Amino acid sequence: MLEAERAGAKALVVFMNDHPRHGEAWKVLREIQHDEAHNCALIGRLLEKEGAAYSHATGEFYDKAVAVKGPRERMEFLVRGLKWAVKRFDEALPALAPEARDVFTKMRDSHLRSIDACGRVIKTL
Repeated sequence: MLEAERAGAKALVVFMNDHPRHGEAWKVLREIQHDEAHNCALIGRLLEKEGAAYSHATGEFYDKAVAVKGPRERMEFLVRGLKWAVKRFDEALPALAPEARDVFTKMRDSHLRSIDACGRVIKTL
């Protein structure tokens, strides 16, 4: 999940260039990018606390995402990626320790908010 979140954060920087700086769509994407980058830090801290080594690689989502052309198409692809992440969170939550479960529940909830925000932007494109 860390690599997937990192891929999302990096792809969102590219997606933001599809929209006028500080315009409504840009602001939505910037907020989602902030959340994705924050999620990377949260996951990294959890892994460090467990003494687990972790990858600094970027997930496959990045290359797939930046290959998509068109602002609407990119937003729709982003929504699919966010939904994929929500599904992974839902699958993992029952097996997690309480602290990790709390962190991942908050990430899941931020993804759901991001999906809703993207839906609003897509309607304007």
